[in-house]
Amino acid sequence: MVAVFVAGAALAACSPQPPLLGAAPLPPVAGSPAATAGVREVVLGVDRLIGGFNPHTLADQTPISEAVADLLLPSAFHQGATGQWVINSTLLDSAAVTGTQPFTVTYRIRRNAQWSDVTPIAAEDFGYLAEEMRSQPGVVDSAGYQLINQVISRDGGKTAEVVFNRPYAGWRTLFRNLLPAHLLKDAPGGWSEGLDAGVPVSGGPFAMTSLDRARGELVLERNDRYWDTPALVDRIRFRQGTEGALADALRTGGAQGALFSRPDAITMSLLRQAGPGLAPVAVPQPVLVSVLLRTVGPVLSDQRVRTAVAALLNRPSLIATGVASGPSTALQADSEVLAPSTPGYHPTAPAGAVPVAPDPDTARRLLTDAGYTHGPTGWTLAGQPLRLVVAAPANREPYGTLADRVVDQLRAAGIDAQLREIDPDQLFDTELGPKAAEASTRDSPGEAGGNPAVAPARADSGIDMVVLPQPATGNPATQLASWYGCPLVVPASQAPAPPNPAAFCDLTLQPVIERALTQGDPAGPIPATIETALWQQAVTIPLYQPTLLLVTTSQVAGVVPGTPLEGPLAAAARWQLRR
Repeated sequence: MVAVFVAGAALAACSPQPPLLGAAPLPPVAGSPAATAGVREVVLGVDRLIGGFNPHTLADQTPISEAVADLLLPSAFHQGATGQWVINSTLLDSAAVTGTQPFTVTYRIRRNAQWSDVTPIAAEDFGYLAEEMRSQPGVVDSAGYQLINQVISRDGGKTAEVVFNRPYAGWRTLFRNLLPAHLLKDAPGGWSEGLDAGVPVSGGPFAMTSLDRARGELVLERNDRYWDTPALVDRIRFRQGTEGALADALRTGGAQGALFSRPDAITMSLLRQAGPGLAPVAVPQPVLVSVLLRTVGPVLSDQRVRTAVAALLNRPSLIATGVASGPSTALQADSEVLAPSTPGYHPTAPAGAVPVAPDPDTARRLLTDAGYTHGPTGWTLAGQPLRLVVAAPANREPYGTLADRVVDQLRAAGIDAQLREIDPDQLFDTELGPKAAEASTRDSPGEAGGNPAVAPARADSGIDMVVLPQPATGNPATQLASWYGCPLVVPASQAPAPPNPAAFCDLTLQPVIERALTQGDPAGPIPATIETALWQQAVTIPLYQPTLLLVTTSQVAGVVPGTPLEGPLAAAARWQLRR
């Protein structure tokens, strides 16, 4: 089925070029879907059509992937506006804790729930997602899945019995956006590459029928094999264009809506010029834009050096560059775990201290304590320059731009900083994966108080810092354990999970992190001691929560943007076109 989908996309590339947004429409091609009379189609402009469609990987954390996931990939539970988790009755008849010794949750899947190729949605899909989430690097919020011992299929696959090795209060947050195991589990590169060219089957109200990156077009058609209430529009057609073209298309009726992935002051000005009748809504994305300082390798494994580097960064300037006077200005991230849009969020950042504010004097003192000297060419250790490699996922703004600013700030402070923009799959799966972390640990001088005599050679990926998306807005304790926790101890029959992207593991904090993960209230507050310790460790410097801007015209009714985790198109199946 994957091959069929890719072949269909290739054929689409041979068809006539669609009109650019804002241009006069071309007549429909005979026999094409657009030529069908009476089709209720919403044209949705987008400024960037990039990335793959696996919502569980850091590499595919893009606005489009997040926006379409809930329209194609079914979830066991949905998150409400106040953070509560509600069962998805279109997929499940029931879900409940059915055992405590061991902790067991039983999911009963609706008999008529099926993928669009008529394969039943089954326990196999639950098991596949659980196995990949606990074993693959570069995934989003893996800690809950690390607690799963096994997924047992019963009742012909329509019951999934999930057995945990410890109680997990946040079990309702698991099994979001199930993936089609029957297509991906045995396909080469199925997890990391199987959804790069699109989503081959659907378990939601829409199905992806065409993706042509060269032409800048993606098409979702109503899934006629969807077993629940059908979508009210027949088609959503995404068309890529510049911000000016998107605004013009909204003004002239060439598009009924648009998604701006990085709205700024220019975006808002263009929309004002487009005239009245537009309904813009800012929808926070389920990530934080953050600077990660990796705790492995010969340089930043020393906390003094990490803190010094953090003290050299001008965080307010980085935030201003990223938000660009757009809606994200109001979403500065001042917590190590929670996003500003999360219920219960409150700032925990140390006021006026590192890393919230630059402090060159502290940086000089700490680097000197760590054995570095400052000369005409900058900071050196045993005659070797203090060199840092700053990485960002390629073609994923604003991360590249911000990484470039980080490099500029470090160079101005006397550090030999270099920028690397790396393919997202390679960055998160390989460069920040377990093999790179193991090599770094072997060659790292560690947190020893003594000064190393020489700067050791590098055997790891060579990446010291990364500007990247940090998952947020889900279960706070799971986010904490996934981003900062050590890989959880698992039964001998299972391989240990990969380390977090920073390869950070603090054995003094780990017991508190694990208690938070298994506590009775999954939405309970993160202990203040943890937040304080994480700021002091200078592992992650959160900047802000990015926003999407969903703009619709009066031609579309029923637009209700979802929560950050659900995405801006969560209610698209209920959209209606006004004539």
